Order: sequence, then structure tokens, then C-alpha cells
Amino acid sequence: MSSVGFPFRGVRTALAAALFFGLFPHSASAQTPREIRIGLADGVPAARISAPAPFALRAGELVIETSEALVSPETEAGAPVLALGSFASEARAREVAESFREERADGPEVRVRRDPETGRHLAVLPSGSAAESEAEALRAAGFPEAGVFRVPAPAGEALVVRPFGGSPIRFPAGASLIAEPPEGGFVEWEGNPYRGSLTVFRSGDGVTVVNRTNLEEYLFGVVPRELPPDLFPEIEALKAQALAARTYALTPRAAYLRRGYDLCSGPACQVYGGVEAEHPLSTAAIRETAGEALFHDGRLIDALYTAACGGHTENAENVFSNPTPYLVARACIREAGGVRLRGATADGPLDAALVRLAGASVPDWNGAVLSAAASRRDAAAVVSATFGWLGLPVCAPGNAAGEELSLGGFGTLVEEIRCREPGGATLGPGPDGGELARDGDPALGRLLAEGLLDASERGLDPGRPVSRREVIGVAASLLRRDGQLFRRGQIREVTTLDGRVRITVEDEDSGPATEEPRLFRLESSGGAALFREIRPTRTPGRDEPAPLALPAGELLLRVGDFVRYHAAAAPSEERSVEFDLLILEDLGDAQDRFSRQSSWFVPKNNSDLSDTVNEVEPIGRVVALEPLEFGASGRIVRLRIVGTDGSLEVRGLRIRRLLGLAENLFRAEPRRNDGGEVTEWWFSGRGWGHGLGLCQAGAYGMAAAGAGYREILAHYYPGTEIRSVP
Repeated sequence: MSSVGFPFRGVRTALAAALFFGLFPHSASAQTPREIRIGLADGVPAARISAPAPFALRAGELVIETSEALVSPETEAGAPVLALGSFASEARAREVAESFREERADGPEVRVRRDPETGRHLAVLPSGSAAESEAEALRAAGFPEAGVFRVPAPAGEALVVRPFGGSPIRFPAGASLIAEPPEGGFVEWEGNPYRGSLTVFRSGDGVTVVNRTNLEEYLFGVVPRELPPDLFPEIEALKAQALAARTYALTPRAAYLRRGYDLCSGPACQVYGGVEAEHPLSTAAIRETAGEALFHDGRLIDALYTAACGGHTENAENVFSNPTPYLVARACIREAGGVRLRGATADGPLDAALVRLAGASVPDWNGAVLSAAASRRDAAAVVSATFGWLGLPVCAPGNAAGEELSLGGFGTLVEEIRCREPGGATLGPGPDGGELARDGDPALGRLLAEGLLDASERGLDPGRPVSRREVIGVAASLLRRDGQLFRRGQIREVTTLDGRVRITVEDEDSGPATEEPRLFRLESSGGAALFREIRPTRTPGRDEPAPLALPAGELLLRVGDFVRYHAAAAPSEERSVEFDLLILEDLGDAQDRFSRQSSWFVPKNNSDLSDTVNEVEPIGRVVALEPLEFGASGRIVRLRIVGTDGSLEVRGLRIRRLLGLAENLFRAEPRRNDGGEVTEWWFSGRGWGHGLGLCQAGAYGMAAAGAGYREILAHYYPGTEIRSVP
């Protein structure tokens, strides 16, 4: 192994290096004051640097001229390993490893490792002996390239360069190698070309590869990866994405600075694909907005963005921890012609709002308290108020010892309040209800047969405690059957006057089209309970998923929207009446609807989900997922995961990461076996990402509708301004 001080082919002195760089100029980043360093790989076993023509690889005053070089830590002899083969590409190694896994589902795990001296990839099997006889057995079993290999292990702090056709060259600890591009070309890392230069240095047991380039040229490889022009061919949307990406890149990240670069190249920062990702349309958008960035209160903003927002973005404090004035909940629609309606604070489900309309005294039944067991007194008050509001006979329930109430006892309580004999015949054909009736619990059977009780929450054990959520669910189901609870209509006019929002609604029951439609006038001073309805994806082979009404702090109402509402006074065509509850129906015209990621369905095995959760907190088998708090967009902000041996509460971004979902805007439906045990979860949701800032698919929708990039950015980052970067 040659020392840096010894002459070798391809290495020049400082004088020769100066002449060399006269012919091969520095990268564009050296000619402009604004540079950026992108970490392409961190701590990898080896890095292959190449170019179509000879390029300069230099360390200090010494220069290597080559067309390809493998850079790795200094190594020593490693232990022999049994592998399915040694392959030139990582993809091929993983393909062979996957074939082994498919053939031997119960076999050992195969790991792909890289030989730092050759750059080849091995599909390694765990083996105590790594004997040649085992390799022969694998070759006979259909893996002809299997064998025993010796993978060198990192040693010391030195760096070794293996130029194509040359001898290994050792550089001492602390050395950094800089690969300059050939004239008129690009330097490549692992076959992928990048603008500017590449720097390789030792980190831990591997090497780190950093691309140093001009900020604007860096964006050439970011914008088309974040918002592909072939799928979203609107230059105004690409301009908006360019400003968001440029602003994001200008904000230092201490975690990466400590590693020797400014940003990473993956989804944790911004996806960067180098030259191969570039597209003429996105490049034009970047050039036309060169130097522009987003500011708030004189400072660069943290320009977060999300792939698809499911019709509505969220407030920053509900995803991370701190509120941010320009990262606030925004409907994914153009605001032209709309009026923003603010409502009462609501973090509970629609069911709780409905029982309050009926006069039930449940002022604090929101969030976490809904998961608590309901007392007999509370349940009786809710059910009695509901029947009274419906104008049905209400009987006083019989006395029962204690305040605890089981699920079966709740069924009996409801029958008593309905003035019916709890032991009577089951009223409906429901199979679960009939089964329970034959087992001696006909009252609970009635609730199930009539569709009043959702048996999916905690199963059908009559002896378990009934939750407050189940109590209000039964009451709300009764209220929904009453045709007078809601009226439905389409907004024909919406205005604001003296701080009040006034809506003219064409009633759905206006009669034949030949008649003059009935127009009802509604108004609110801001105290109504507001909900936004979403309808998740319909999946082939499944029933149409029921829409989910989610609490909203405010709604953007526009002409043409469909709403359901409740008002204490009868709606009138002559005068405005105050409404106390309003539901904005599914945003079918949300601008992110153009994206395949705007809605989704994911089934998950409950055993796998339970294993994942128990790695964080040992709570046993998951039996329930209970939302405790919702954000302004309807996203779940706090979630309680209930297990057989405990529970775990998670918040914000951690929810989707732990559950393995695309977003926090979802509903979870448990699927049970005949014994009532949860075997699977069906997750239906909207959106893709964290839900903050610019909605990328929504930006495309706004641009397609005629919005410019300034309008798009002002919508998703309210209160910001576009300025040239100093």
C-alpha cells in the first residue's frame, strides 16, 4: 500500500496540480458565493466515485487523475462469512436475498453487506462456521454464486483510495478527498451524476459523501423529485415548490452541520436526485424565481410542505410542539368567494355535540374523558334527555346498587327508560343481537339488532364497563333517526355583516324542480359547533366507508358547498335564524384531489401492530384505538392505544409513525373474530405527510385553476412575504 509521500501513477505535485486546475476549473459552487453542501451518504462502507471522462480527485496539494475510484476506510482481514453471492449491484444482492426469504420463510435473515475493498455487495447469512460444505448445499439448492467470503473490517482512522487500474493509496486520518468534475461533465457517486464537486471523508467505521454545489443548481435536482413535473405539469405550482425548497435549504440544521454538511438528500430533509432528476419545466420555474425566498417578520421561514393534505392542512403545534404563525390550518381550496366561519372550541366527536343539543348535561365529555367508564347516573341522564327531546315516553329506571355500569347493564337501563321490559323478545334480525338474546341478555341484543350500539369499540362482553363514548353513541344513533335533527342544503350566498356570518341555503327538500326553491337564511356570531366531514377511499371489495365528521375550529364556506345544520328555531324564508351546529360535507373539490395520495386504505394485522406498540410500551395485545383530541383540520392530535395490560398515549407526528400510516387524518375500524377478539385494523384516511405548510398536490390544483405562485404561497403560508435573499 503506497504512502501519500511516495510518487505513483496519476498523482501530481502542487505545481502540476495548479496547471491541472487551469484545464479543469472548479465547480460552479466555487464561482458563486452561495453554496450548499448535501450529504449523499453517511457512514457507508465504501463510495465509488466516477465520471465519463478523467476527473481530478485531490487531497490537499496532491491530485489523482482517474475515471473511477473506490474510497473506503483502511481495513484489516475480517472473519469469513457465508453468503449467497457477491454482486456488483446492491439491487441484485437484495433480489437474491428476497428470493431466499421467499423460499425459506422460517430461515435465517439475510443481510446485504458491502466489501470496502472491492465495492461489491454480499448477501450474507448468519452462520457459526461459514463452512464450504454449507456453501455447496446452497449452490445445490439453486444459489449458484453462494460461497465463503472474507469481508475486510475497518481499521484505524486512515482513508484508502483505489483508483481504477492503479494501486491502493493510503491517506492519513483527517484527510478529505475532493472530486472535481471533468470539463463540460459531471462527477458521479455510485453511477449517479451530480453538479459541482464531491467530498469524501472518514466518519465512524465508514465514509461520508458530500455534494457541494450552487444552491440554484441543487434545486434543479430537488423540485422535480418533490413535485414531479410529469405528474403535475403546472409551472406556477413548480415555482411555489421552488420557493419552499429554496427557503427550506437556506435554514441551517445543526444536526447536519455537526456531520459536515448542510442538508441530507432524503425525505428527512428534501429529496435530492442530482442531474438525473432534472426536468426542463421545473428548471424553468427555478430560474424564473431565482433568489426568491419566503420571510415572516423579517426572517426566513421554516418552509415545511406535505405531499397531500387530505383537503385541509393543520396547525404546527398539533403536529410538532410549538405554534408557528405561518404554519396554520388552511382549507386546500382557493379562497375566492369564501367566508371564514369560526366556531366554538371543540375537540370531541359529533356524537357529543348531538347529545348536548338534546339537552344532556355532558359539558366536559370530550377527548380523554370519553374513554372513561360511564356511571349509571350519567348514562341515565343522557338517555333520558334523548328520549325526552324526541318526544317519546320516558320512564324512571329502577334502582341498582352502586354507580358502576356494565355493557349488559346499560342495555337493561336503556330498556327501562324506554318503558319496556328488559326481558322481552329481540326486536331485530341482527345476528349478534339474536345470539346475545339466546344467551340471556336480550336487552343488549335489542341495542345491537336495532343498530344503536357499535359493537366494534371494545367487543361484546356484557360484563365489561360501558364507556362514555358508547353511551353517547347510542343516544346519537337515536337522534339521527329523527328527521328533524338536521336539515341539508346547498349554500347559495354567504356574507359577513357586523361580525356575523350569514348564509342563504337552498333547502334539499324544496320539492319539484318546477317550483321556486325554498331559501333559508342562517347566521352565526361564532359560537356554533363546527364539523368538517371527510369520506375516505372506497376500496374494491369493501362497502362504501361511512363519512367521518371531525371537529373544526373554523370552516371556509363558499357558494356551492353542501351543509347539514341544526338551529334551535325553525328555519325561515323571511328572517335569519341562529344555527348552533353546522357540518360542511366532504370537500370533493379539494385541490389535492388530483393526487393518488389524497386518500388511502391500509389493513394491518393486529398481532403485528401490537408487537410494534409493545416495543415502545408493554401494554399487551391492542384492543382499542381511542382519539383523545382533534386538530383544526380534524387530524388526531392525541391518541390512546389501549391494550390488554395497559395503555399508551401518543401525540402529533408520533401517532402515524408508530401506527405506520401516511397521515393522522384517519379512522380506525377493528375487525374481530367470532370470539370478539380484534384480529385486524382497517385504516381509512386522507392526506400524505405531516399536513403542515404547502400542500404540494393542492398547489398543483390551485395552479390548474388559475392561481399564480404568489397566491399559492400566500394561501398556505399566511402572513409571509416573498423577498430576494440578501
